[in-house]
Amino acid sequence: MRTFDADDIKSDPSARICDEEYKVNFTCFCSLICVINNKKLNLANIFLLLLKDQSIMKLYKLTCDMDNDYGALKHFLEYDSALHKSKYIKKYLNMQNKAYKAKKKCT
Repeated sequence: MRTFDADDIKSDPSARICDEEYKVNFTCFCSLICVINNKKLNLANIFLLLLKDQSIMKLYKLTCDMDNDYGALKHFLEYDSALHKSKYIKKYLNMQNKAYKAKKKCT
């Protein structure tokens, strides 16, 4: 039998159903990405794939029923709150920031 913690008991039943459905869809999406790439990827690498490849982002949004990129990435980060500490993600975002600043200087 599944037990619920205090947050589950206090929340709306429909919100609990949506959260459980999202978790199932999220794990199915991550499994699909691992199968497509033929290797076991951690969540940080899957998150980077979302940032780099718009087709994977679109697939993620369709799978998890998200409307926009911000909401999709927000839910991903809420699933694993330690992702913001990943050195790979920080490195990629810093490179994007430098590219943006360089592009801004040219115009």
